[in-house]
Amino acid sequence: MLCARDRVLAQGVFAPPASFLLLIYVGMVVAPITLYLYAAHPSWTWMYMLNPAKVPSFSLVPLVALHCTAVIIGWYFGGKLVLAQREKIARNIALAGLVISLAGVVLFWGRIGRVGSFEEFSQGRALALMDVKLGYVLVPLAIASAASAVFVIVELLRDSRRLRSR
Repeated sequence: MLCARDRVLAQGVFAPPASFLLLIYVGMVVAPITLYLYAAHPSWTWMYMLNPAKVPSFSLVPLVALHCTAVIIGWYFGGKLVLAQREKIARNIALAGLVISLAGVVLFWGRIGRVGSFEEFSQGRALALMDVKLGYVLVPLAIASAASAVFVIVELLRDSRRLRSR
């Protein structure tokens, strides 16, 4: 959101092309990755806290929609902070999200670093992450997600530069 600051200030939170880039990112990155992880690796995705066999299969659609909606809501509130000239708060929230995510990886590594069914994890038979296909799938998913995020950031910064030069 902070990369689209000039566009948001000039035309609002959902002004194109920033909103278009947001929707492309959500539709082509967030939704497919979320759908894949919930469908192909449900026990791991739930971090073994919930048995996916007890979750109805139709719940995939609302879960993916929830993830996508969370990204859009984050964009919206970030835009509102930019409009209210509260960029420092937006930066602090983004930084806090990063710190919480990293802390979550450290705290839950015992669950994230293991792969198996809900039963295998409960019985201590889950395998190490890089001993199975998922570990090697997460590497390109992370690279693709980061690369697309960098692309969106670069395009938003270019749009801001064009807007300032007018």
